[in-house]
Amino acid sequence: MVKQGVILASGLGSRLNSKGKNEPKPLMPIGGTALIERVINLMYSAGIEKIVIILGYRGDQILDFIKKRNFHGIVTVNNPEYNKKNGISLLKAKEALDPGEPFLLSMSDHIFSNDFFTCFINRAEPVFEDADSLLAIDRDIESVFDLDDATKVFTQNNAITHIGKEIKAYNAIDTGLFLCKPSIFDELEKIYEKTGDVSISEGMKALSEKGGFLPVDMTGFLWQDVDTPAMKYEAEQRLIDNAILSYEERSFFSNAVFDKISKELLLSAFKKEHFEWNAITPLFLITAIFISAISIRLEIMWPSLITYFSAVLFYNTSKIRNFVRSSSDNVNGSFFSLPFNASVAAVPVLFATYPTVSLLFSIFLLFVIFAPIGGYINLLELQTPKVPSYLFKTYLSPAFSFFVLAGMILLHIPALIISLFFVCYAVLLTVNGRELQ
Repeated sequence: MVKQGVILASGLGSRLNSKGKNEPKPLMPIGGTALIERVINLMYSAGIEKIVIILGYRGDQILDFIKKRNFHGIVTVNNPEYNKKNGISLLKAKEALDPGEPFLLSMSDHIFSNDFFTCFINRAEPVFEDADSLLAIDRDIESVFDLDDATKVFTQNNAITHIGKEIKAYNAIDTGLFLCKPSIFDELEKIYEKTGDVSISEGMKALSEKGGFLPVDMTGFLWQDVDTPAMKYEAEQRLIDNAILSYEERSFFSNAVFDKISKELLLSAFKKEHFEWNAITPLFLITAIFISAISIRLEIMWPSLITYFSAVLFYNTSKIRNFVRSSSDNVNGSFFSLPFNASVAAVPVLFATYPTVSLLFSIFLLFVIFAPIGGYINLLELQTPKVPSYLFKTYLSPAFSFFVLAGMILLHIPALIISLFFVCYAVLLTVNGRELQ
């Protein structure tokens, strides 16, 4: 239905930059991804093919960022009056949009759940024919982090009758996402000609007086305005919680334990804003090899728990991070994947078995780890049963496997049996691991 969108990215954003960072607000990393990149990716996911971005304050920096990221279908427009209300920025988009066609409108300083834009458009389609503009609203007013700064909305008879930050009576909150017809430009221009300035809320209010401004209820979906450092931290917490809650099996005790630890690690990493995540993988590998060498030297197996715990934690944290970043990165498909890292933890156990058995286990484990890369995954799939998704994600999850391994080592189970556990789990993870993505 809608193939074009507008992102407003011209404001000063002075409150978020209160710590003196020399960075425009739309480029502020939230959960490891710049605010404006989040909105662009969400528009792509909703089928938007052409995106008009309105630049203003430090627009050259944002433009450089867009060029480096190689986004497609982007048109940029400069607004030299960025110190005025946001309705002027929207007016600047008029000439760049396809005439007569509707468009999605979003602020660049809001975060949303990964499915927000797509679900909004789907819910908007049945009522859009009778409206000039639609607004995604949230009726869960108590959950709004900074209610004083939020734009309030009052709806009556399935229409929006009042909108603004200062209205006294309201029953919903503006989430910052609109679906508009070109008629909004007529109302904005009328107000601008009279006053020399105009906000989007003023334009929408004019439409509401004609009965053309309707709500789309998005209560229950994640969204948040990001205006201050406190709101940034809150947004990152909600993004992580949303990722964790997106999987029912994460309530299982083993997954929940790792999720809590992963959340704290991610929040600490996000405070760094430009944290070099890729530096962790070689550091982990070096540490794991060092621990394994000590274990072999001392002929003990329990340090394997440290390595395996780290491997599972790194996998779990990476998975949540990719969800938060709206990334499609496969955390189980690289040289530093969970099967490979877990195999490093298995080395001391393998060496504790008979030399011949150890050699056979090692060869087979290497085959399992690199089977997907070598194209031999089908051989494993023929010999291994497919485990139901829920059971695999719960009772065969990496988190649960750690507790199983811990129990085996603490109960002094023979190394031969623990080695079999590593090999069998590596096979199951390789064949069924796509269920974890």
